[in-house]
Amino acid sequence: MNEFEPTSSPGNLNAYCDELNAALDNGQISEKQWYEARKKATATAYLSRGNPRAQSGHGGDEARWRYTRVLMILEAIHKDGSFLDVGCANGYLIECLERWVDGSGLNVDFYGVDISEELIDFARKRRPERSDRFFVANAVSWTPAGRFDFVHAHEISYAPRHREREFLEHLLADYLNPDGRLIIGPWALGRDLIDLEERLYAWGYEPTGYLIKSQGDDPGLTRKMLWFDKT
Repeated sequence: MNEFEPTSSPGNLNAYCDELNAALDNGQISEKQWYEARKKATATAYLSRGNPRAQSGHGGDEARWRYTRVLMILEAIHKDGSFLDVGCANGYLIECLERWVDGSGLNVDFYGVDISEELIDFARKRRPERSDRFFVANAVSWTPAGRFDFVHAHEISYAPRHREREFLEHLLADYLNPDGRLIIGPWALGRDLIDLEERLYAWGYEPTGYLIKSQGDDPGLTRKMLWFDKT
């Protein structure tokens, strides 16, 4: 990456990405270098971890993962259809959602996309019976061959900050079926992405619905998720 090298290690992924963002803003690296560095750092960090939650970027135990990730997203799945997880990493979220949806009476087909070839290869090895449902692509520029009834993106910072609105609009316009639903989050209020909702409103996007849950064992930490219905 030219002369730039972050001082943070990929193991401290948030700090590493903050340095990359600053380097892109300052013109020290190109967007192509930004994507490549993030992709490599994320794969290195996730694949070095020892459980499937951590390999999906989650730091808690199974109960917290279920409560603050899986069950929240399930609240937004309200009908039969197809579901794409953007930034799916090792595919564990899809695996968990499949198990819970199976008992709900809904019929949902799950797919995943990630920019990292290493992570998608790992997801395919974990779920060989679903290998054709995992795609390698940069979601910011990729246009899927077919559209989906549900699209989930844990964050919109898969795009550089100055392209986040463009990414959001791309998801809504080019990923979703008519009457589809874009789900963003959950994220921790007061800890990360604190201004995400403010920016969405500033861009003219008011969510159709939202869900808020306290952390449970950490009542000072609240998680929020938004969704947008395409009309």
